[in-house]
Order: sequence, then structure tokens, then C-alpha cells
Amino acid sequence: MALSIYLATRKKLISHGVKNTPDGNLTLTDTGLFLLFVRLERAQRSKSFEAVQAAVQAIESYTESIGKRYLTLFAYMYIYFSDGTPKLTELDEILEDGGVRKTKEYRRAVTDEEIVISAWAALKFDRYRDSFFRALYSRRPNPASA
Repeated sequence: MALSIYLATRKKLISHGVKNTPDGNLTLTDTGLFLLFVRLERAQRSKSFEAVQAAVQAIESYTESIGKRYLTLFAYMYIYFSDGTPKLTELDEILEDGGVRKTKEYRRAVTDEEIVISAWAALKFDRYRDSFFRALYSRRPNPASA
């Protein structure tokens, strides 16, 4: 039996570590934010690049409005660690004419649109990963001050 979209979204978010910090846990406890992630799941299932970008933009706008823009990191992770991301990237093969052949292996058959979605998410994740993780973990409560 397939999980409901809400349970599937919750499960994915938890697998990406949202419960590891109080701010990350907001993705589950803040109803508005959680529903935006459900929208992202729907967009990803539709395999529409425009819908995925719009869903991520909505998450970014919402997290910015609550002063926690760095939580957008979980949206990039949500897409990046999906079936559209290669499970294995082979070594680049240098061709005789100087070109390069790249070989990627996926977990399942993927469409060109899914590859574009994952590549975009990987680019965004790589761009913001360090600063967003730094912001996320710098906001952990200090047990010594409790």
C-alpha cells in the first residue's frame, strides 16, 4: 500500500535530518511550511521543472518571512537526494579529440526533465550548503546555558 503524500513527505524530511535541530523540526511542526513541502513533493512527482522551481521559491519566500531562510536547504536536499540524482558517476573519459565523455548511472529510468531538476537542485545545494548548514547549526540551543 502506498503512503499518503503527507506521510511520504514527512518520511523524506525526517530522512534528511530535519529532526536533528529545533529549527529543522519546523518543517514538520509549522503547518504552512510542511504544506509547502507537500507541494514540492507533488511538483517533483509531476516531473515539471517549472513546478519544482515554483515550489522551492514558495518555500524560500516563506522561510525568509519567518527569519529562517536557511531552512530552504531542506528543499534542495529533498530534490537532490532523489531518484533523479545519479547513484554513480563514472570517471570522465577523455576522448582522442580532447572532448570528455561523462557516464552516469541512475537508480531507475529517469526522464530528461528529472535530470534537469536534480542538476538544478545539486547546483543550488552546492551553492548554499555551507552557509545554510552553518546557520542551522549555530542556532542549536546550548545545553550548558539551560
